[in-house]
Amino acid sequence: MAHYLLAVSPLPGHLMPMLTIGLGLQSLGHRITVLTGAQLCDTVAASGLDPVALPVDVRIEPPAAAPAPLRRLPTPVRRFWLGRAELRAVYAEPLGEQADALRAILRTQPVDAILADVTFTGALPLLLDDSARPPVLCCGVSPLTLTSADTPPFGLAWQPRPGRDYRRMNAVAHRVIMRGSQRAFDRALRRAGAGRSPVFISDWPRLADGLLQLTVRDFEYPRGDLPPTVEYVGPVLPTAPSTFEPPHWWDDVCATAGVVLVTQGTHDNVDLDQLINPTLEALGDRRDLLVVATTGRRAGQRLPRRLADNARVADWVPYSALMPYVDVMITNGGYGGVQFALSHGVPLIVAGETSDKAEVAARVAYSGVGVDLATATPSPATIRAAVADVREDGAYRGAAQRFRSEIEDATPIDSIANALKRCCGT
Repeated sequence: MAHYLLAVSPLPGHLMPMLTIGLGLQSLGHRITVLTGAQLCDTVAASGLDPVALPVDVRIEPPAAAPAPLRRLPTPVRRFWLGRAELRAVYAEPLGEQADALRAILRTQPVDAILADVTFTGALPLLLDDSARPPVLCCGVSPLTLTSADTPPFGLAWQPRPGRDYRRMNAVAHRVIMRGSQRAFDRALRRAGAGRSPVFISDWPRLADGLLQLTVRDFEYPRGDLPPTVEYVGPVLPTAPSTFEPPHWWDDVCATAGVVLVTQGTHDNVDLDQLINPTLEALGDRRDLLVVATTGRRAGQRLPRRLADNARVADWVPYSALMPYVDVMITNGGYGGVQFALSHGVPLIVAGETSDKAEVAARVAYSGVGVDLATATPSPATIRAAVADVREDGAYRGAAQRFRSEIEDATPIDSIANALKRCCGT
């Protein structure tokens, strides 16, 4: 059987689907090694896979909030500012040490193929300069970032208009507005021993031997120029944990028809005043609803001193246990969580500001499965109105149920295994 190297940025939300893929491939008899952040290696080992640590200083911190003056500017300006910061922090700055760690592994052991998440840009020097490399495939653990004539620049979170040509708008965004980020990316590539990137930063996965997008086709915008290397394999969803000790209030979840789940995911969850606390305030007097907030176990979080009688809070509850009871999910736009909700036919309310989360929110609205609040900091009144809208308008739930059927038909692990096998020529 083959030896596959999974290269994953040190982001919990990226690691978890990659671990599920690794375990699935391991169950098919393959040997799996996972290269990721040192702080996540215990999680890898506990899953039953073999970890290799990136240097300890390779970390990606939660995004900083936009400065107060910027928050008063139009949304596109604010999103471009956040996008530039994200491109540097996630794509450019870790590239060199990621590339060094990949090369070190390849020098010491045979690897049949590399499966990298789309933000693990340390794989790009191999694609540009190493003819002896193994096949490199990317996993789309976030919305599809590839530039298209049919879609606006990634990060603006604008839904495309049918028949419009966005090539000029994309060129201006890349060559003018994002020029500094591209230069930082090219500098990182040169330091890693590669030349200048032939594509824009977020387009680098089109140079890989395959891009396996972890969703169903209808969640993405139609693109007439989609590269043939892109395959929609369906979301990779974690299995139920072997042990789960329900919180003492679990019977309330099982007995309530109107469970509203609110979460800020696994990364941008320090400031609960962005989404969780406003949701608790917005729905605190709704006796027909049970509000379950999962906080993600991060230091520095502050909840209200007094919780409403209909609120239940936990650091973490597995989606596999909770989602069958959820009526509406409120989220800041984590890609994996949104896919999990859709796999259960649960409609969504999304409040995301950073480029990937705003793009998730836009796709939720575009596909009809929920509401895009177009901000990371909605007011309690806005949240309350959105919950009423989603619960009362059956179209959202109907669209989410259609996605549930599509996801049930997907076979992501088999599709990924077959893609790897094709690229390896076996």
